[in-house]
Amino acid sequence: MTSSGRNDAIGHLFHPKNVVLVGASDRPGHWSQRVHDNLKRFCFAGKVFPVNPNRNEIWGAPCYPKLDALPEAPDHIAIFTPAETTLTILADGGAAGARSATVYAAGFGEGGDPEGRKRGARLREAIERTGIAVIGPTCMGVACGAANFSTVPDESLQPLMPGPVAIAVQSGAMATVINRAVNDLGLQPAFLASCGSQIGCKISDFIDYFATVPELRVILCYIEGVPDTERFLEAARRARANGKAIVAVKVGASESSRAAALAHTGSLAGSAEAFDAVAGSAGVIRFSSFEEAIEAVEFLARLPLPRGRNIAVMSNSGALRSLITEAAERTGATLATLSDATQASLGAILEQATVSNPLDTIRTISTKQYTACIDTLVDAPEVDIVLVAEDLPVDRSVDRRLGNLLSMEELSRRAEARGKTVAAFTPLLTSPSEYGRSVREQIPRVPMLRGTERALRIVAALTSAAARPLHTGPFVTPPADTELVRQWRDRAASLSGPTALNEVESKSLLRAYGIPVPPERLVNTADEAATAAQEIGFPVVLKAVSAALPHKSDAGLVCLNLNDADAVRQAAAAMAERASSLPTTLDGMLVAKQVSGGTEVVLGLQRDVEMGPVVMFGMGGVLVELFKDVSFAPATLDKTVAREMVRATRAGAMLDGFRGRKPGDIDALCDALVNLGRLARDFGDVIESVDVNPLLVREQGVTALDALVVLRPPDAKS
Repeated sequence: MTSSGRNDAIGHLFHPKNVVLVGASDRPGHWSQRVHDNLKRFCFAGKVFPVNPNRNEIWGAPCYPKLDALPEAPDHIAIFTPAETTLTILADGGAAGARSATVYAAGFGEGGDPEGRKRGARLREAIERTGIAVIGPTCMGVACGAANFSTVPDESLQPLMPGPVAIAVQSGAMATVINRAVNDLGLQPAFLASCGSQIGCKISDFIDYFATVPELRVILCYIEGVPDTERFLEAARRARANGKAIVAVKVGASESSRAAALAHTGSLAGSAEAFDAVAGSAGVIRFSSFEEAIEAVEFLARLPLPRGRNIAVMSNSGALRSLITEAAERTGATLATLSDATQASLGAILEQATVSNPLDTIRTISTKQYTACIDTLVDAPEVDIVLVAEDLPVDRSVDRRLGNLLSMEELSRRAEARGKTVAAFTPLLTSPSEYGRSVREQIPRVPMLRGTERALRIVAALTSAAARPLHTGPFVTPPADTELVRQWRDRAASLSGPTALNEVESKSLLRAYGIPVPPERLVNTADEAATAAQEIGFPVVLKAVSAALPHKSDAGLVCLNLNDADAVRQAAAAMAERASSLPTTLDGMLVAKQVSGGTEVVLGLQRDVEMGPVVMFGMGGVLVELFKDVSFAPATLDKTVAREMVRATRAGAMLDGFRGRKPGDIDALCDALVNLGRLARDFGDVIESVDVNPLLVREQGVTALDALVVLRPPDAKS
């Protein structure tokens, strides 16, 4: 189905002409009773038809025995019956003309049981055959403010209204919790979709539909699994291109969370790092908690993404000024360095000898001074974002605070026109009074973030997302060597599972993709090793070669600093003796030129179960496991993205010449990262992982000193 066709289907799901409640019951607390009451409470304009073969009347209206007995064709079917009956009801609905449906039941393979999986496969076939837009199973339905429509069985569900926020979550209970949280911001969501296990409509379908809705500014998602990665990325890019921000809470930061996702909705969840690398390149902004995601919605529903990183913060508390400074360091927020001209202007307004950022006004100031300070910061070329510590007034007695906020509303609009951002934050996590909520409605263009450190963390995350280069579409290039790729794919096809290559084979692939390796030679005897060393030139390194020994140094099978033929011959003989006691046979010994004089880094490539291949960079040698100072990017990276990867790590600072060190060849390093991504794209699903550790970065050039490539059978499960 085309994107346009899917969007039409989602449109029918959100805007039905009538609703049929199959398995209807007026038993108190029954989900059909709750949905019926919500449709009545929200003033849904269409007809609502109960279907139950055991009843003639429910809710004072006729109850029908089956779908083909209805007085008009069904449009949306809400199915409250067990999983075993769902397929028959969908088939009957399709025959009767239904265009959309909500399937609440579990039992379609969420927990991995074989019978449930078979039922899930049959449900997919039924959806494909009937063309019905189905949300679920294992879901809490959908709601649309413009249509006054809801199949969400929660009697406390707050009404939705046309506005800037849409919610699509792979959860049931959290759907209504998130809806309440967004309402507490004074923002009534326009759409709510609880996708469940996504056998029917997926998160990507809703993102793609929301991308076309003009009034939406932010799409909030909770995601356990992405079963359609390319479609998801395509929808995310379209949403971002249409001016919509996508805020996501994504499961996958730990093995236990991935296991819980599989049990909950049957979703295979990939790693959070891979999601950040790939989905982030399509414009998705991930947060680790709902609390932070809701704060991001508060910001993005009112203002676009910031256009720069430099933040000026204003408060009237010296204590808060100190807390802000420390919080900025912890959260990675960039505090602007105020120019002499800006400091002079602020000093004149405040009648202070010295001012700095964060700006402490020291005392309560007039609204005129307050406005002038913010205006000065907005005008400052060195400032991109102005954050102001401010609380909503508790009652009408605090006229000054009301005046400040109303002036900030006007300043925010003017700042946005100049490409700047003005936002407020409450120093602590306070809840507004009823009067405060009424004031909130008067300042719709001023985000009110809650908590000092949280506010800085949110703004830092949004500035990073805004600055990130976006990948604009499928990246298709011809293979660097078609015959080479074919040969390795043929070899992978013969494998029964992931299989490591030895160092020589691994390095041959790197060499083919323009990643330099040392002069080296594979040998079998001590005499051959000595001859090879003389031809290569001393000093040399001697290593055992076996795919079964990925960590050779741990087994004592690496000899360094061999400076003459006798030393090589003796080391080779000792290595052969040591290897004879191992449970594996060596493929030979590798004599390699010993290369030194640079910074060791690590390059990696890992195939993620959801996001596909992801490139990794970080500190090399044994330090990679100690510090875990790494960054990630999609395999479609270019040199601009590669430079961002390097800059994001401590290794990048070392390569820049940290504390008098000689700078490394970052340009050659970025070439190696890009080439590694090219290898991943060319080989596709037969590369499980690549580990280049260490890669030596010198003043001129880079060299892969060791490498491990793991192949996998085509289309094998990760």
